[in-house]
Amino acid sequence: MNTPREFQALHAEHRAREALAQARSTLERALRELDRYTSRFEEAESLRDKADVMNWTLNELACNITPNLRLDLIASAQAELVRADTMAE
Repeated sequence: MNTPREFQALHAEHRAREALAQARSTLERALRELDRYTSRFEEAESLRDKADVMNWTLNELACNITPNLRLDLIASAQAELVRADTMAE
């Protein structure tokens, strides 16, 4: 049977793995989106169209990646791991 400390440690590790997997998924989606913008840039005929694609890319990078990374989940998981480590045995 697990002690409360062992249970807390297992739970904390599970949450940390989930947070890392979620961040990875967000970054993979962002890379696919960046590839899509790169293709649109290459297909654009005018400099104005290319500038528009660059603007859309900037918007994507600034507005969608960081908020969707869920840095709060990573920070919470890190804190939970520290709490589990410092629990009395």
